[in-house]
Amino acid sequence: MKRKIVTFLCWLAVAACMGVIFYFSAQPAQVSQSVSDGFAFAFNLPFGSFIVRKAAHFLEFAGLSVLIFNALHSTYGKFRPFVSFIITALYALTDEIHQIFVDGRACRFFDWVVDCSGAAAALIFVCLIVYISDKKKRRCYDDR
Repeated sequence: MKRKIVTFLCWLAVAACMGVIFYFSAQPAQVSQSVSDGFAFAFNLPFGSFIVRKAAHFLEFAGLSVLIFNALHSTYGKFRPFVSFIITALYALTDEIHQIFVDGRACRFFDWVVDCSGAAAALIFVCLIVYISDKKKRRCYDDR
């Protein structure tokens, strides 16, 4: 029963992240631009909102890929980084298509590449952590 609850919560986190991404993508271009400008101003960043926007793309899809990775592991008990990447890349594609219908926004291949890059980077990082953790566990087991 506990495992089912954990699995449900993992997938709920995935859905919530997708909802947040959808919410930000549904903002008209002027609103999105002002949020990015405000963020850059608030943190006194030396670069413009273009970098802020691309970093946001990268980070939101990095987070989504890790949540999907975790949910798949919780569901199947195996690590599935490639499946996590494919699901994230497909959601990024639907996100770009969704932006066609939002005032002032567009479907951009470059943004999809940034989204996929965030997913790939995060999954490589997570796989590296899993690998190191497994190696340490084996070493501790062998030392007994």
